[in-house]
Amino acid sequence: MTILDPLPGEFMLSHRITFHCENVPGQERTLTVPAGTRLDVAAALTGFDLRAHCGGAGTCGKCQLIIKNQKILACQTSVESDLDVLVPDASLRTSEKNVIVQTGGNAVETTMLRTGHHYGVAVDIGTTTLVAELHDFTGLLPPQIASRANPQRKFGDDVISRIQKVMDTSEALTAMQQFVVGAVNEMTAELAERNGITSQEISIMVVAGNTAMQSLLFGIDPSPLGASPFRAPASEFPARRGSEIGLTMSAEGTVEALPIFGGFVGGDIVAGILTLALRKESGERNAISGQTHFLLDIGTNGEIVLAHHGTLFTAATAAGPAFEGAKIEHGTLAVPGAIDHVKLESGKTTISTIGNRPAVGLCGSGLLDAVAVLLEQGIIQPNGRFADKQSHVELVSATASGIGEAIVLTQRDIRELQLAAGAIRAGIKLLLQNNDVLPGQIETFFVAGGFGQSIRLSSARRIGLLPALPAERFQFCGNTSLAGARAVLLNPKNSEVAHRLVQQSHHCELASLPLFQEIFAESMRLG
Repeated sequence: MTILDPLPGEFMLSHRITFHCENVPGQERTLTVPAGTRLDVAAALTGFDLRAHCGGAGTCGKCQLIIKNQKILACQTSVESDLDVLVPDASLRTSEKNVIVQTGGNAVETTMLRTGHHYGVAVDIGTTTLVAELHDFTGLLPPQIASRANPQRKFGDDVISRIQKVMDTSEALTAMQQFVVGAVNEMTAELAERNGITSQEISIMVVAGNTAMQSLLFGIDPSPLGASPFRAPASEFPARRGSEIGLTMSAEGTVEALPIFGGFVGGDIVAGILTLALRKESGERNAISGQTHFLLDIGTNGEIVLAHHGTLFTAATAAGPAFEGAKIEHGTLAVPGAIDHVKLESGKTTISTIGNRPAVGLCGSGLLDAVAVLLEQGIIQPNGRFADKQSHVELVSATASGIGEAIVLTQRDIRELQLAAGAIRAGIKLLLQNNDVLPGQIETFFVAGGFGQSIRLSSARRIGLLPALPAERFQFCGNTSLAGARAVLLNPKNSEVAHRLVQQSHHCELASLPLFQEIFAESMRLG
């Protein structure tokens, strides 16, 4: 599920949520989200890492929050009004009161160690969504969040389309940089006004995004990513004055970005691995040290990382924009009225929509569910074709929908999902095979990103998007890109940790592997 502010001309009800941390009195985090947003997704955007062992199915009961003295499950509760939410310590994967990071045997507290700065901002530069988080290093103001749709969507829903625009015309690079810089300036201005300061008082910004998004922010031509061998235009993004690229901040203010692993596997994935490397739950070892783990960030580019006995192996897959609702007959972003889940209950198919509003379309998580349910019923065959050779299945009738026409799932929609899921599935297989690791050796399979936060684990495994591992081995970790940017913003030593992680990694271009085409074709099969 993707959290978006409306684009100009779009109308969307929104509500303000304030999360209070149980074990840190006086600390709170506030953000505004569209009506219908699930509370677990909102919590992840603010940096609260809720326990979610069931992947949002509502069965483990670990993501409890408290609203008006009543306990609710974050994964089963949508935002319908302004809320004050208490986050119990027991619902967090990591204690917010005593977060310790373990790197190279040295424990480092992730407290606000920035000196010479008063205000700073962490930014996640997503292909679809931008998120900014303001921090007061004196601790007087609580962290707060703002988000925007990435206005570069005007140049294409996915990274490849935007890179192609730059390759076609030199003006596109300047335009896309101005668009994203303008959106970041809007968010920082909103956060500053909300807290009674000015944007010029912000003196440091740390950003994380995929390779193309970071390049476009800094005005670097991403064209090398547009053709084989898909090389990154830069491996490092040295700190620069924000004013040099048009950011509204202190005259001497600097902006820095996380390093990249290689190719399309950019700073957002380095941020994700950094977040896991810094996570240390009570009684557990470092999340990625000396064991076998996997990180998948599901998006238009499915970036994957295998952590195996202290070494990181990285790759990217071109999943395409189907998970964002693009190229789907009645596809939509995760807006109020979007079908977000489809279930099979007592032999009957039921749907739910964001905000319980009349259905207006099908977002990525709903698409995933719909195909899984129809596959389970035998209406869709494993090869992706309808069993009775029909052209579509009606999910919502014209009279019941909110758009005056029936909402359907077409044969082409299924094919788009097969391409997206198949690319990710093939990437997982190839990265494991290329490093002689069996799927069963994966101790923890981390799923990052906003979309990963909203999918139903059973559906993802049913269609083959995720491997058939026991449910308890999956962890849905939300926006680790923002979390990693935050970690570097609050403690510059974590930048050193990020660079060490890159140094111990090996990047692989999957398309260059001999079995790529064969395994990709096999991975298109559902189930």
